[in-house]
Amino acid sequence: MKTFLLALSACTLAALTSYGQTSQPDSVVVSPLKPLAGKLATELNVNPFNGTISLNNSLNQLKFRYFAKTDLALRLGFNGSKDSRRLESSNAYGTNAYDNKDERSSSTIGVNAGIEKHFKGTRRLSPYIGADLVLEKRTSEQEITSGNSTTTITGAWRESSYSSGYPSQTYYTFMQQGYSRYGLNLVTGFDFYMAKNLFFGYEASFGFSKRSMDDIEVKQSDSSNSPSNSADVTNTSFSFGPSLMNGVRIGYVF
Repeated sequence: MKTFLLALSACTLAALTSYGQTSQPDSVVVSPLKPLAGKLATELNVNPFNGTISLNNSLNQLKFRYFAKTDLALRLGFNGSKDSRRLESSNAYGTNAYDNKDERSSSTIGVNAGIEKHFKGTRRLSPYIGADLVLEKRTSEQEITSGNSTTTITGAWRESSYSSGYPSQTYYTFMQQGYSRYGLNLVTGFDFYMAKNLFFGYEASFGFSKRSMDDIEVKQSDSSNSPSNSADVTNTSFSFGPSLMNGVRIGYVF
C-alpha cells in the first residue's frame, strides 16, 4: 500500500510538471521592445555631467528616424534659425545732429540625410552602423545708415572700433560670416530600450567636412548714389577624423 501511494504521488507530480511546462508558452507573451516597420523615432541629447539638455548632434538639429524595416532606418536631421537686429540712435537738436541706423540679419539652414542598418543584438540592445550626408548654409547681411550715407554689407556683419590716440582711427572687424558646408559621416552607435519604444543610446562618427566662407562685399553710397566696392578674401577649412557625441541620446518611438 505504501509503495502504491508513493508511485501515485510520483505520477501526479510528473503530470503537474508536464502540464506546467506545456502551458507556460501559451500563457506568457513577450512584448517586443524595439520599433516595428513603419515607426518614427526622435531623440534629445542629455549630458548628465553638466545638467544640460540639447538637440542631438553637432549642428544642434532636430533628428528623426523612420524604420522602413525592423533592421533598417532612414535618418533625417534639420536645423534652421534666423537672427535679426535693429539699432537706431538719433539727435535732431544742436550742432551735432545725427541719425544713425544699423540693421542686421542672418539665416542658417542645415540638413542631414542618411541611412542606418541595425543588427540583432539582444531583446533590448540594438547596435547599428550608418552614413549621413551633411549640408548647411548661412547667409548674413547688414545695412548701416548714417545721415545721407548708406553702407550695405553682404556676407558678414561689421563691427567698428576706434583708437584712443590722435589722430583717431577706425578699425573694422567682421563677425557672423556666411558660409557653405558639406560633408559625409560614417556613424556607429546603439539603442538600448528601457521599456517599449523608450530608449537611450550613444553614437560616434568618422567623416570629413568642408566649409567655404562667403565673400564679404561692402558697398557705400552717399547722397549722389555713387557706390564704392570692396571685398574680403574667401577662405576654406577642411576637417577629417572621428567625433563623439557630447552626452547620452534619450529618445522615444511614436
